[in-house]
Amino acid sequence: MNKSTWESTVKPVVVLSVIALVVSFLLALVNSFTAPIIEENQKAATLAAYVDVMPTVSDAKTLEEVTGFTTENVTGVVKAEDGSIAIKAEEKGFDGGILTVIMGYDTNGTVTGIWVDASTQTKGIGSNVASDTFLAQFNGMDGTQNIAIGQGGFDAYSGATISSKALFAAINDCVNCYNELA
Repeated sequence: MNKSTWESTVKPVVVLSVIALVVSFLLALVNSFTAPIIEENQKAATLAAYVDVMPTVSDAKTLEEVTGFTTENVTGVVKAEDGSIAIKAEEKGFDGGILTVIMGYDTNGTVTGIWVDASTQTKGIGSNVASDTFLAQFNGMDGTQNIAIGQGGFDAYSGATISSKALFAAINDCVNCYNELA
């Protein structure tokens, strides 16, 4: 191998490979420190959302995790001391972003609250399915019956068809889980 081949071809490849390895190691190291913190923050946010949709609950420490459900796309269920429950479901929205719904239920199956995280949806369009004014249409709904866009007074958000479909699918996942557990 002559000097010009080493300088022009091999040396840059070796240098870039070493840089890539060092950067990969540093990213893995940072991830090992931040992953538990991120997970704990996500858990705390989920618990706060559970409390938010359950008017009879003031402290997340009183919630009991429910297991044994098989409803697809449901990622969590908690039960309060008074028998009310909250169900968390996730569906793929626009561009594959996850849209999360948490619905609270009283002991009669009436929806006591709905919380939506649409932060992965297009800002100002799909993310609007999480607005309080849009979600108000679900207040007090019968949480034992599936719903459909354009039926029973439930409408999609104009211009956010995919995000609206994901929202309705996640709501129906919660309804299906409630019925499974009832």
